[in-house]
Parts: sequence; C-alpha cells; structure tokens
Amino acid sequence: MTISGSCECNNIKVIWHTIDHSLVPRACQCEYCSSKDAAYVTKSGTKFEAIIQNENLHKQVQHGSRSAVFHECANCGQVIFVTSEIDGELYGALNARHLTNKFGFAEPVELNYSYQSLEQKRDRWRQNWCHPVLITS
Repeated sequence: MTISGSCECNNIKVIWHTIDHSLVPRACQCEYCSSKDAAYVTKSGTKFEAIIQNENLHKQVQHGSRSAVFHECANCGQVIFVTSEIDGELYGALNARHLTNKFGFAEPVELNYSYQSLEQKRDRWRQNWCHPVLITS
C-alpha cells in the first residue's frame, strides 16, 4: 500500500511505500519545524519517492548541525519532507501534515532532539528513517 501527499500547490509530491498506517507523528520543537507546523512520520525498511514538478520552486533548507536537508516549496512555503545522506545513502522522514492517510494519523507527540550530538542524530535516523529515498524532477 502507499500513502501519498503534496504541498498545497502540488509542486512537491511524495509517494510512500509502507504497510504501517498507524504511526504517531513526531513534532520537533525546534524553531524551524515549529514555524512550519511539521510533524514527521517514518518507518525503517520503507521507501518513498519525491517528485518535484518545478525544480526552481524546490527550496532546500539546512539548520543547526546542517546534517539534514528540509525540502520545501518556495511557492506555498510548506516543508514536505526532510533527508540526510548517511554513508552515501539517502534517508528521509515525511511531514504527516501533508500526507493523505485514509486511516488518519494519531495526534503528534512533541519531541526535542536539540540535546543529541550529530552522531546520535545520524544513528537515530539510520535506524528509524525511511530508506531509500528517491527524488526526481
């Protein structure tokens, strides 16, 4: 089964190949994610594809440790997913607020990862994030 989604103007679309539709989104409490109303879902062992309609409107933003790339639409300003390259492989998490899940998602859990070192973050992402991630335009 798949879960799909997009930004408001459909410039960035995602297709997530997963069998688990009952995930609890994680709402990062950093200033950036809070301002974007982001709540991420992931599932180790699953993959997702991102399709960028207009590459000129594909904004890639980095913050803090600059180890993750937030993919947002420059037209509507919505962050759709986040990725990190780890050991040459692309891992990612999806913003549940822009996914269509016919079963719905649980209310997001607020979490703060600011105390983690870069290595701790990468270990957590490697264990929990979707992989592989394919981005096409």
